[in-house]
Amino acid sequence: MDANAGTLIPNNQRNSLVAWFNLYMGIEAGEPESNTFKAKQGDLSRFINYFRDVSGSDHPDQWTRSVSQSFMKNMLRTKSERTGRKLAPTTVNRALATLRNAARWIHHQRPFLAGYPMERISDVNTPEPEWKGLSDVDVTRLKSGAEQLVELSTRADQTAVRDQAMLLVMLDTALRVSELISLDIDQYAGKHFHNVKRKGNNVTDRVFIGQTGREALERYVSEVRGRDDGPVFQSKRGKRLAPQNVADALNKIVEQANTRLKNDKIEITPHVLRHTALRKMAEKKGIRYAQQMAGHASSKYIWRYVQPSRDEMEEAVDDLFD
Repeated sequence: MDANAGTLIPNNQRNSLVAWFNLYMGIEAGEPESNTFKAKQGDLSRFINYFRDVSGSDHPDQWTRSVSQSFMKNMLRTKSERTGRKLAPTTVNRALATLRNAARWIHHQRPFLAGYPMERISDVNTPEPEWKGLSDVDVTRLKSGAEQLVELSTRADQTAVRDQAMLLVMLDTALRVSELISLDIDQYAGKHFHNVKRKGNNVTDRVFIGQTGREALERYVSEVRGRDDGPVFQSKRGKRLAPQNVADALNKIVEQANTRLKNDKIEITPHVLRHTALRKMAEKKGIRYAQQMAGHASSKYIWRYVQPSRDEMEEAVDDLFD
């Protein structure tokens, strides 16, 4: 969008940073219902609250590099309302990235008095993330638990068939839970899901489903869901599932898988299945295959999923010169 975008703001609001942020979000931030949009909106809201406290107004020219630097330090001291712990460095860096993009866009429309306010504001250092995934044994236990629940379920409660299909499809495709629940039945065509909406504004034209996932999904569609229009994975009433519904379904499978285990019990979230699938793809076929499976436009983010765990690294060092 060129510099004329600012004309969309009424004259009496042109000196309001809130108005500029709203315009930026409306033009540049993507679909309002997407998680990316909501995250950016939260980042800008956090900054505006701080900015008003510091500057006493929301005039754009009050936004300077010193304010940005102070905001970053404030975030590092802030505790999350949800967890009660300090904000993770990755959360801080995401907010800084949101502010950089918004500030650069606004600066192009109407230059800030003191210049681009995010100049030389660098990301904070982040610790190496611990790989979160499942061992081959854990995956086998989960698959077995899902099979058992299908046999234990009654005709009145066939969600076990759906839940098994979700588990196996997520392991086969590495889809995020948000991507999984957004799928509609008309996107399902035998071996593939078509035009799958990914994180941000990316769309993958075809996502391949492996044989085990296909078999479970076809059973669910044929025996339980039917082929009426609507979401692929749905509630008993035909409604689209929420992320928590998927987490609850997986927890039932985990509980069954852990029934006879005293130690090393499995604990997962839907995202752990994504980590597991991408790690397995990287090990068997390489990073490029895992990158494509992940739906990432850049290889920058794939390493968090495929790096060795600390235990694996220590074992590799011990075996280095044997």
